[in-house]
Amino acid sequence: MTSGRRGPPPELARVRRVSVVDSLVEEMTRKILGGEWPPGTALPSLRHFAASAGVSMLTVREAVRTLQARGWVETRQGVGTFVLEPSAARFVPWQLGASDVAEYRELVEAREAIESTVIALAARRRTAAELAVLTDLVDRMAAASTDRDRFLEADAEFHVALAEAAHNRILLRSMLAIRLPLRRLMADRLLAELAEHGDLSRSWEDHRTIASAVRAGVPEPGCAALARIAARGRSYVDSTLPGLPSRGPGNRATDDSGR
Repeated sequence: MTSGRRGPPPELARVRRVSVVDSLVEEMTRKILGGEWPPGTALPSLRHFAASAGVSMLTVREAVRTLQARGWVETRQGVGTFVLEPSAARFVPWQLGASDVAEYRELVEAREAIESTVIALAARRRTAAELAVLTDLVDRMAAASTDRDRFLEADAEFHVALAEAAHNRILLRSMLAIRLPLRRLMADRLLAELAEHGDLSRSWEDHRTIASAVRAGVPEPGCAALARIAARGRSYVDSTLPGLPSRGPGNRATDDSGR
């Protein structure tokens, strides 16, 4: 384990309001790989990062979690978050580019498979504090029903918090691994939903159902809501992304409503 380096806290440049988490992760990774933040560097508080980058604490928290999943940093309870030695970067999730169109449908499929198990476990294992976090994030989504960027931040945080409530580290790491490519897909899909419906209430209602199912300890309604979210994702991929191969026999098609 490396010791914390003392000195002036590292700073972040202000980032664009497009793909904010992606921008933060990319900048922080460049600083680590470029040696500006050598192993042992102690990262400042979430509040300091948020202020220096001009983004919300939710955004910074998700960026840090992504770096944790990749093995670039570790958080020590009650001490802080520190940059790891390069050899400790054992887990680097794949990323999708614009040309990887066929994998986007598989991404939606994998997300539904992973998160249905997450919901079932969270319904049994969640704590009162974890439930309070989920409830707060659903409220934030409701307040951001016409603001894609704010809604997307709360949405992304919700699914990580849900995975944490399942108390399974492998499932949590799996969710963290798919967050960036899934976030890119969701950002575009939510814009399309706003243009079509005028708000994001449909997505908010499904997230509220998931949180309620976890609260009640009955996962089935939450898994049904997740299936609706995934169906909209598949519908968007099939109708929007070019170059996707046609679905073979046995692959599930979305219904005409796109749900």
